[in-house]
Amino acid sequence: MAKTKVKKSLRSGPDKNGYYGPFGSIFVGETLIAPLKQLHVAFEDAIRDKKFMAEYHYHLKHFIGRPSPLYYAENLTKKLGGAKILFKQEHLNHTGSHKANAALFQVLLAKRMGKKKILVESGAGAHFSATAACAAKFGIPVEGVMGSIDIKRVSQNVIKAKHYGAKLISTPGTLKDAITKVLKLWVSEPDSYYCCGSVVASHPFPRIVQFAQSVIGKELREQILKQEKKLPDLLVGVAGGGSNFLGLIHEFLDEPKVKMLGVEAKNSAALSHGTVGIMQGMKSFMLQKKDGSGALNTQSIAAGIQFYSIGPQHSYLKSIGRVQYTSASDRETLDAYKMLAKYEGICGALEPCAALAKTFSIAKKKPKNYIIVTSLCGRGDVNLDTIEEKIGHEF
Repeated sequence: MAKTKVKKSLRSGPDKNGYYGPFGSIFVGETLIAPLKQLHVAFEDAIRDKKFMAEYHYHLKHFIGRPSPLYYAENLTKKLGGAKILFKQEHLNHTGSHKANAALFQVLLAKRMGKKKILVESGAGAHFSATAACAAKFGIPVEGVMGSIDIKRVSQNVIKAKHYGAKLISTPGTLKDAITKVLKLWVSEPDSYYCCGSVVASHPFPRIVQFAQSVIGKELREQILKQEKKLPDLLVGVAGGGSNFLGLIHEFLDEPKVKMLGVEAKNSAALSHGTVGIMQGMKSFMLQKKDGSGALNTQSIAAGIQFYSIGPQHSYLKSIGRVQYTSASDRETLDAYKMLAKYEGICGALEPCAALAKTFSIAKKKPKNYIIVTSLCGRGDVNLDTIEEKIGHEF
């Protein structure tokens, strides 16, 4: 009798060469090949070390504050009159977002590897602040790189990172430019640890950040089965680089009945409007010039999702049709912020409010027994000046 062919799990990637289908792998100069290979070996060794993983989970609980709650947005559910809306409350983590999950893991890994300095990039400043906080706890110096445009609009995260002892390097532009700058710094200082902020860049960074952020979906599975006695019908999350959304969905990728929707910024939507290219160490969908010689300008009111590309695993999941992707405008994002604040008393970051805009739109059209879970991945404190400037008169 012929053996039944077992379908490969979507949770098992990447392959041994760092590819998710045709996406991902290593596209860097010779100087960084050795540090990346060293990092890959160190990561695989660490996740098999029970003592290391026990330490990570201890600090997730006692320092970061996990598990984050699964919250029934009762008022919004009743207001919209359709599907039941639940939030995975990542904004309640220490430092105010999901970024602390991966920052903590990587700081512990850097410590295990004997690294004496951490380099980090950031867009909305949340990853910079989270890395600085975790590094301060373990006594490792941090240098953060941010675009000058982003520094102005998320100054609170920059201030906190400085208070934690981190140094800031400003470079003209936004997140794309910060990544370029930090990669150049890493080339000149390959013995430092580059703490990547999302599921982007060369292998093994997409795998490392996905591994750390998958705690979100693992908690969610346990919480929703206990609370609702069933898996969610739809998972919705914002997708810039894509770490928060991948953390939400990874645990459920092999559950065909669970639908998934990633939401990009309308004018930074690589998966909706981009083409396949190679830049900043990876092969993925990106908004690029026709000849592939550079990235196009992007725009979003939310700094954390103003990015020209997205993580390679997301590109693969889109290409095979497992996950759907769409986009939200600045106006839709601001309207969702107002709804969240007015009906649930939650000050959400603009990034997850882009996802909420689509959650609210879909919920209206679904029956009451349909369950939507959205990752509320950040607090909105850092966005208040921008929100007041744009729509303060509407409150």
